[in-house]
Amino acid sequence: MSSKRTAWLGRVLCSALLVFGTVAPGVGHAAPPPEAERPWAKGVSKENQAAAFELFAEGTRLLKDAFFTKAVELYKQALVKWDHPAIHFNLAKALLNLDQPVEAYGHFQSSMKYGGPPLDADQVEQVKRYRQLLYETELAEVVITCTEPDAQVLLNGTPIFKAPGNWQGVVRPGNVTILATKDGFQTATSKPKLKVGQKNDISLTLLPLDQSVQYERPFSQAIPWTITGLGIALAGGGALMAMQAGTAYADYDKAVEVCTSETTQPILDSQGQEIGRTSACVPTADIKDKKTQGELFETLALVGYIAGGTAIATGIVLFILNRERPITVEGTVEGPVTRIVPYIGPEGAGVNATIGF
Repeated sequence: MSSKRTAWLGRVLCSALLVFGTVAPGVGHAAPPPEAERPWAKGVSKENQAAAFELFAEGTRLLKDAFFTKAVELYKQALVKWDHPAIHFNLAKALLNLDQPVEAYGHFQSSMKYGGPPLDADQVEQVKRYRQLLYETELAEVVITCTEPDAQVLLNGTPIFKAPGNWQGVVRPGNVTILATKDGFQTATSKPKLKVGQKNDISLTLLPLDQSVQYERPFSQAIPWTITGLGIALAGGGALMAMQAGTAYADYDKAVEVCTSETTQPILDSQGQEIGRTSACVPTADIKDKKTQGELFETLALVGYIAGGTAIATGIVLFILNRERPITVEGTVEGPVTRIVPYIGPEGAGVNATIGF
């Protein structure tokens, strides 16, 4: 290291003495306080302390110059060398500038691991203000509990603990997804609507696969039975109308035959020989009514056959669509989704079916 850089680093390190509560080798003149007075230095070698100091100083310079991403990188490297409250404090500030409130909150918490020291009173007050502001405006506290042994619990795809147990922390509300998975069990999924500045309790329960899958029909079985029954009734009505039409036409033919026979006159040639017969029958209103009834019954029979056949075909389709399908207990559909909407309108009756794959 050059003498110029050493002098610059010395000045930066001296400015951090009140925070770190110690002096890097060769920089200050006073002896460091006893280890008992600096629990954050317990078990940390002098070499690691010096290396952390250097990384901290460079990171602080970058932080002041607004190179936040690089400063975060150096602070994290420093924490590997020395888990020091002051490093957490500066790292939290850098993360705030990168709009990472969850990580910043965690490092503010870590900076108070020893109740305040070695931070000074002003820094402690800053930590309290930042934590309160983040908690009340940016973050939601969550407590996730799962009692199923060996279940893996994940928060937004990141494993957080293995059950049984719980996890408590803060998250940024929004698209938060919590999962609990275990072989042989249905995955428990939660996408909660979290409240900012409040504690949100979430409990995950897993069910064995043989209990979590049930079979269900898309709609009531009464619907296809009713429509099929209606179709059979309409078709039966059409057959009855056809019989009535046949009877009416037979009556008409018989009445015409009687009328014709009663009014039949022979046709004679010039020698008086009969060469044919002619009828002077004029159908009465009663005879005409028999024909009109036959035509009406015939029309009704045709309508009954068409409507009945359509209803029976619809009922058969509904029976097919209404087969049982597996669903999870939570209601997540496994496989195609079928929506059935029967309708009746001025142009007929039927059903709308939408099948999703």
